[in-house]
Amino acid sequence: MSKKVLYIGWIGYRNLGDDLLWNLFRDRAERHFPAGQITIVPSFPGVNIQHLERYDTIVLGGGSLIAPTYIKLLYRAIKMKKKVCIWGSGIDRIPESVLYAMRDGKKTPVIQRFKGEEIAQLKEVLLQADFVGVRGPYTKKVVETLTGVSDIPVIGDPGLLLEWNHAAVKNEKWIGINWGTTMNNLYGNKEKDVEKQLAEAAKHWTAKGYKIFIYAVWTEDFPACQRLDKLIDSPENVLFEKKRYTEQELMKKLSVCSVTINFKLHPNVLSLTAGVPAVALGYRFKVFDFFSSIGLEHLVLPTSEEQLDKKLVKLADETMQEADKIMNEYGKKQKLYGTQIEKIFTEKVL
Repeated sequence: MSKKVLYIGWIGYRNLGDDLLWNLFRDRAERHFPAGQITIVPSFPGVNIQHLERYDTIVLGGGSLIAPTYIKLLYRAIKMKKKVCIWGSGIDRIPESVLYAMRDGKKTPVIQRFKGEEIAQLKEVLLQADFVGVRGPYTKKVVETLTGVSDIPVIGDPGLLLEWNHAAVKNEKWIGINWGTTMNNLYGNKEKDVEKQLAEAAKHWTAKGYKIFIYAVWTEDFPACQRLDKLIDSPENVLFEKKRYTEQELMKKLSVCSVTINFKLHPNVLSLTAGVPAVALGYRFKVFDFFSSIGLEHLVLPTSEEQLDKKLVKLADETMQEADKIMNEYGKKQKLYGTQIEKIFTEKVL
């Protein structure tokens, strides 16, 4: 009889990052389980994830889903004797001051993300779940600080399972820029200013003979990308297509670039998988969490920084110069984490 699995993710909202994590979960499950052995129901809009009685296993998927709402759901599932898995999920919405205190080894300020009984529920879920693996060391540190549970494995972002085996033909000099919006909910709270500084950096690169490829990974980001294109004001040197790419389409586009600058988290994963070093705009906690997990946190530039354009140009230059070293490090982390991310399938946890 087929086991029924509920995959929980922020999916079906035309956001490439979250959707590609679901695609990876579905594809790996098909590789490892015979047809008919499990039935996976993704939490697309219209699926009521509160009806847990229908499922044998509940999986909290990739993305920043270690949040009170979803943990409450997993807690309920455990009380109902369901199998529960945390598959490379991370935490987000942690203030910049808390991030830096943790990074510098200082006493961590009070973390407001979980409160009261939510903390007890999180602890119970971590202790009772059948499979637990979190995205990065900062997620691990926050969860440990909140609950006291210390033996939480870091397995990396499931996006590390992405595969790309095509050689790129680089006839021109391209720099990729991912832009979008968080409705000003970013470190520094100056989204429009970041946009202007990004345009200034792009003008510097076009003056140096580079072409700019602007891309969005969420349909809601199209207007922001169009504004950036207009600010750069160099139609002959800038390509922006109002298109939502699949992960394979976007990796093909990125593979010809010398470096990419990314606002959202998963464009960095797509770029690195396509063999192109990525500079991340550190707009929220999750970006630092991921880059720390792959040993490349020096490639993150916080959006709260002053003179962002100049620092971006400098960091992009340095990144292009050490491209081979960066890609070698990323390849090592893909191998290291890939096995751990796949354990949910190879060890038939589902």
